[in-house]
Amino acid sequence: MVLPPTLQAITRDLDARYEHTPASLGAALRRPVSLDDVAAFVRFDPQNYVRNLVTRGERWEVRLLSWQRGQSSTLHGHGDSACAFRVLRGNAVESILGSRDRIWAPGDVVEEVGNELVHQVGNGGADTLLSLHLYSPPLPVDAPSPRQGRNVVIVGSGLAGVAVATHLLRRGDADLRISLVERGPWLGRGVAYGVDSEVFRLNVPASRMSLDPGAPDDFVEWARAEDSPHEFLPRARYGQYVVDRFRAALRGSRAKLRVSRAEAVRVERDAVVLASGVRLPAEVIVLATGLDTRSAPSSLPSDPRVVDAWDECALAALPRSGRILLLGAGLSALDVVAFLHAHSFSGHATILSRRGLLPRPHLARHSAAPPLSADLSATLPSDLRALVAWGREVVRDVERRGEPWQHAVDAIRRHIPAIWGGLSPEDRARFVRSVRPYWEVLRHRAPIDALALVDTLRARNRLETEAGSVTGCAAADDGLIVEIRRSGGRTRCERYDAIVRCTGPAIGRSEVETPLIRDLIESGRAAPDPAGLGIRTDSAGRVVGPSGEPDASLFAIGALRRASSWETTSVPDIVVHALDIAKQIAPSSS
Repeated sequence: MVLPPTLQAITRDLDARYEHTPASLGAALRRPVSLDDVAAFVRFDPQNYVRNLVTRGERWEVRLLSWQRGQSSTLHGHGDSACAFRVLRGNAVESILGSRDRIWAPGDVVEEVGNELVHQVGNGGADTLLSLHLYSPPLPVDAPSPRQGRNVVIVGSGLAGVAVATHLLRRGDADLRISLVERGPWLGRGVAYGVDSEVFRLNVPASRMSLDPGAPDDFVEWARAEDSPHEFLPRARYGQYVVDRFRAALRGSRAKLRVSRAEAVRVERDAVVLASGVRLPAEVIVLATGLDTRSAPSSLPSDPRVVDAWDECALAALPRSGRILLLGAGLSALDVVAFLHAHSFSGHATILSRRGLLPRPHLARHSAAPPLSADLSATLPSDLRALVAWGREVVRDVERRGEPWQHAVDAIRRHIPAIWGGLSPEDRARFVRSVRPYWEVLRHRAPIDALALVDTLRARNRLETEAGSVTGCAAADDGLIVEIRRSGGRTRCERYDAIVRCTGPAIGRSEVETPLIRDLIESGRAAPDPAGLGIRTDSAGRVVGPSGEPDASLFAIGALRRASSWETTSVPDIVVHALDIAKQIAPSSS
């Protein structure tokens, strides 16, 4: 076929160089190209987008890609090939692993820089999408994969969802089709690890943060932290690590993975239904919806001076002086204190929580906790009152042996699945309501220097902690007028220049009820937890229905398993559960 003059001019540009960069390919694509020039190469397929070869040289190739509504490529990289593309018609949505999505309109030329790039391009509008792509050298010809395969849908692409996907990619064959459903802007990082500032740090030592339980030193080696394996590294760095390992799994796998930027609202027997009405075929579904933040006081106004601890941009815009109220006293509050200090905040901050409890410190020097004594291991409690007494005895026993109390908490953690399984629904609910805050300040500990900063600011009269709750808030021109009820019952009003919500994750179905979980329960696919903590799952992560039988095609990971196992939201727990789920879905490693 004789090419139109415009396309001939592009091929001459390509032949003029022995090696190409994305910039040189982009320059060639900036020549005028009309829809008439490519009309002969347009092909559509109702099942998938079409990559039609226009022409090829020894060191380059030109392809026209044709997309119908809703079609997209898989998440992929280009290896050693430079790439650039131009949108000729429609709107292209580009999802980039580790970055926010980008949208391209007709006439836009996109130069894909870096051989580490892994992305997905799709039709983001109602019109058909046509895009002209240049590659140099030509892409290797992949062996054709089956048109149909086993479909697995993972709802959520934060740490838990990406961990499951990573292990599936490592184990899956060419007939495995993975769909990641994600309503947020990130791939592979989630809220916790989607920050950029290195002020925000992990609260688990690097030595316990490997994505692969079979390679416990993987994160330490990736971060080149062999000399300090028990340090609390930046969360941004961990997000980069997760993305890097996910990228490597994608490149080394014959399985295919696509991302759907949408909210999942319904789970059917053979599909996940998105808010747009699109149905994603699914033989197996993994619910990895993550942690929802606890509901803030309803009395807080909708005001730009009320911000979230996870919103890095909003935190950076806070005033550098004045009075700031932090709602919540957990690890998120300590992160905000560190962030304000790093940004030269010279005012006064108040940390307000119901009980005024700050996290307790990690050990100054890491040491592994030995197991409980045989007598204590044999007397696991069966009710809440006995649990509290037993826990105190564990601490006393550890301290009698000359060990720190932190060892007692870590030793107890190993028995939590058995303890939790033995408690009645009533005692579980009482634990969440009355005991949990005291347990969590011991369980979710903070680096020593984070607490030292709090002590320093207290000594300078620039920070205080207080027990109480917000009962009212009104926006005024000169600040936010907050009504606070102290734990003793007294009420007072205070003016603050800003409020930061640091309220942590929600606990209980009433606080995390999404259309998806509500539909699962109302349709009889999932059974609500008797203690009101979410949905029931078995020890393998399978969702349990009202009959008490687990569903072999429906799994949950992370917070959704808390009702049945409680300790399910930390990275060391999540990565073990992720590998276990992947083994059940793909029993044989490819």
